[in-house]
Amino acid sequence: MLIKNVSIIESGQLQPGRDILIDGGKITNLGRDLMDESDDEPIDGRGKLAIPGLINGHTHLAMTLLRGYADDMELMPWLQEKIWPLEAKITEEDVFWGVKLGCLEQIRFGITCYSDMYYFPDTTAQATKEMGLRAFISGVVFDMKPELLAQVDPFIRRWKGDDLITPAVGPHAAYTCSEETLQKAKEIADRHDAMIHIHLSETREEVDGFLLSKGKSPVEYLDSLGLLNSRLAAVHCVWISPEDCYLLAERKANVVSCTESNLKLTSGIAPLNTMMKAGINVCLGTDGASSNNNLSIFEEMKTTAIAQKNAYHTPADFSAEQIWHMATENASRAFGLNLGLRPGAFADLALIDLKKPWFWPQSNIISHLVYSMAGGVDTTIVNGKVLMQSGVIPGEEEILEKAQERFLRLTS
Repeated sequence: MLIKNVSIIESGQLQPGRDILIDGGKITNLGRDLMDESDDEPIDGRGKLAIPGLINGHTHLAMTLLRGYADDMELMPWLQEKIWPLEAKITEEDVFWGVKLGCLEQIRFGITCYSDMYYFPDTTAQATKEMGLRAFISGVVFDMKPELLAQVDPFIRRWKGDDLITPAVGPHAAYTCSEETLQKAKEIADRHDAMIHIHLSETREEVDGFLLSKGKSPVEYLDSLGLLNSRLAAVHCVWISPEDCYLLAERKANVVSCTESNLKLTSGIAPLNTMMKAGINVCLGTDGASSNNNLSIFEEMKTTAIAQKNAYHTPADFSAEQIWHMATENASRAFGLNLGLRPGAFADLALIDLKKPWFWPQSNIISHLVYSMAGGVDTTIVNGKVLMQSGVIPGEEEILEKAQERFLRLTS
């Protein structure tokens, strides 16, 4: 596959007229006047910008079916009164079409990889693979459904080594998993060298509860169990102290910030400036569309920058360049992926139509991507396979219809 005459970003500047050669699921060359020995029709990149595929560091993709179902509530009432009762009725078929709906949306936003935690992980993996996206998938684990823990190891064995799906371990949170459950989850992750994906210190009530009951913050508690390491994706981390930050940094744990979901549920604003000064690798996630309500990392970038500027009353902090770095290089590091526009990297990328008013005048391209982007992803490619071209995704209509049917079944 050859992408001809596309623009790329070098040292923060727009550089036109580049070719990208792809073979075997990887980028093999990037330069000018490249030739493709295959018979594939070249992709015309004129007027478009190539960017590395974006990573959604945390979501519950099947919950895209619940978008708009339970708005304007705080986290625990939202879970206890709306989400958990509905999830008690959810089936594999619901998850399958909810995941496909979420994949459609992510493809349209230039997301090529996502990290998921939910029920029926095999179904999530299969639906994702059919859609062609890359994903880190963990089945959710908590004590109110103890049978879920026994399903983790077999799930990892079934999917370990797949070219697109990386199985992970997903204990829901320290407040929904006993010490024994967390330790068993850690043992499974260690056995398979797998990532652990967990909600952590999301609300003030969660942190206060741990300080009262255990004399430790949730971060300190997880560390006492040996869960803090470079394979941990700690999601939210809204209510963490400077001491927590230094502990996470020392253990090389990764934090996934979900600003829009946290703001909508009034959970708070994560202290990202403190985290970054401590040396934590911070990346971005959307959370589920049931609490965001979309799956756009572009929107997440803008909201994160603006919220952090206001939280610290420093407009110079959290520049577009810093936020773009969080969404690209930091995310790749967190999930151990070789992504980027360079030879040897996975051929996971998106082409963006620059002939949109929000990219003009052509001044600061990274600023436009972070603050102005309102759409325009034209083509999405994962593992060297075109998933969307010229805004067309095969099979989209059926997915939309099936998703509506499943939503009506769940809420009837």
